[in-house]
Amino acid sequence: MAIRVNGEIISDERFHREFVELSGGRTPEQVQEQAPMDYHRLLQTAERSALRSVLLHQLAVAEGITATEEEAEEERRSTWGSAANQSCGIGITSDMTSRLMVKRVQHHLTRHVQRPDRREVEAIYRNNSAAFTLPERWLVSHIVQIAETEAERAKAIEVLKQAESELKRGKSFAAVADRYSDCKGNGGSLGWISRGAMVPEFEAKVFTLERRQRSDIFETTFGLHLAILHDSKPAGLQPLDEIRTDLARHIFEERKQVLLNQITEDLIRRANIEMLPDSEHSVTAGEKM
Repeated sequence: MAIRVNGEIISDERFHREFVELSGGRTPEQVQEQAPMDYHRLLQTAERSALRSVLLHQLAVAEGITATEEEAEEERRSTWGSAANQSCGIGITSDMTSRLMVKRVQHHLTRHVQRPDRREVEAIYRNNSAAFTLPERWLVSHIVQIAETEAERAKAIEVLKQAESELKRGKSFAAVADRYSDCKGNGGSLGWISRGAMVPEFEAKVFTLERRQRSDIFETTFGLHLAILHDSKPAGLQPLDEIRTDLARHIFEERKQVLLNQITEDLIRRANIEMLPDSEHSVTAGEKM
């Protein structure tokens, strides 16, 4: 059902777009079929999100906050990448302009929010130590050859033997991984991983390696591998110096969000909101009125 907010209609199509974005690309029909328990929660969240965006856009207009077509185009490119046909057109430009105006009014509304000082960051760190405690971690890279049949397995072993030869000749693991692995890119890096992130056969082999040690060829349910353990860290509390900047940023953003929630709730209370009569289109259809 469409609604009118301070004289501006929020169409069923708008609610539908919000729903699809919040659900990770799934339509309301798909959510109803695949996860019916999530449907009404996502529907309510989509309606609230659309209402919030419209009210903030109206506030931006009232405050004289604008965005040019050039700025909207830059916003489109940063959101969608290069000019794909589906992300171009008058509707997209209008949507990008509105998004920019909402961002700017949010920045305007939160411009006086105080950043946390050093003592506040340290107090939050001390009082929430469990949130900053990490399990044992390993920094790992690997080369994998996927094999499901005996013929593929034999071929995978030969490929990994070639990779092994190049590693013995002194070539970097990253370069060899990008050449020989079935999962190319990023030099075969898996980043920092903890127990439970990989299959048991992989962890049994790799987590017992010494720092900078390379494994021999081994097999898991995913195929055959060569791996290297770059480094490891024991379980424990993250040092404050490593996370101070991120923690301060998180506290600051959380404060801004609390203020924005208060402002939008007030906007909703004061808004003139009218539920329009049922039409033949609905949020589940995703069609224009």
